[in-house]
Amino acid sequence: MARAALIPHIRKVHLPEARQAIPHVHAYLRECILDGTLTPGTKLSQVALAEQLGISRTPLREVLRMLQEEGLVEIEPNQRTRVAGLDPQELDDVYASRILMETLALSMTIDNFGAAGRRDAKRLLTAMRRAARTGDFGAWFAAHADYHRLITAGAGESLQRQLRALADRTIRYIRIYQLSDPQSWQAAGDVEHARILEALVAGDEQGALTGMAHHLARTALRVLTDCAPDYVPVAVPHAVALIDRRPPAASRSADAS
Repeated sequence: MARAALIPHIRKVHLPEARQAIPHVHAYLRECILDGTLTPGTKLSQVALAEQLGISRTPLREVLRMLQEEGLVEIEPNQRTRVAGLDPQELDDVYASRILMETLALSMTIDNFGAAGRRDAKRLLTAMRRAARTGDFGAWFAAHADYHRLITAGAGESLQRQLRALADRTIRYIRIYQLSDPQSWQAAGDVEHARILEALVAGDEQGALTGMAHHLARTALRVLTDCAPDYVPVAVPHAVALIDRRPPAASRSADAS
């Protein structure tokens, strides 16, 4: 029987204990997809992948199931697996959902955003800027996630869980944006993060909400422009319009903010 073709750039994962295979392998393959090591459409032979990772196929199937739930891989009925391609409809829907839910959480936070929150937010903005300068994407994503969690901390735990799930689904799209604009991807986001914080500190609820809505929409529209130029977004413009309190209009501009 012919040996399955190896999958480029995949290495064996060091496992401190065999029972830790699933979380370690999941984290490794997830990062490979998010950072572009495994490009959209790449076929993933379970036989070759298990061999290259140094694990059995049983934990690998669980890892692939987890990645499928995150929208990162597609598993067909015959168990053929591939890295998921960009789905513009999903991107549109996910970002629209995030706009509506994150602005809701932000509005629940603003009245109790005190001095400690302001200090932490400024520290996280500094951490993002430092990580962007050095190209440390891991540190940037960690500080970015903490910043968004901080300014939406007034929401209840159920809403927080939903926000985390939506944020996880958008990481891949942010990474596509970063790769498409390696020199200046951080500039617009940095300005927007700072403006949202300024509005929070000033108690300007509408300013904070519109700032957040346009901040999230800009990334979505930029990725759609680059990766699906024929797709006309509907959900994101409608979500932004609800926050702006104006009639919606579909937009292709990455500079909608």
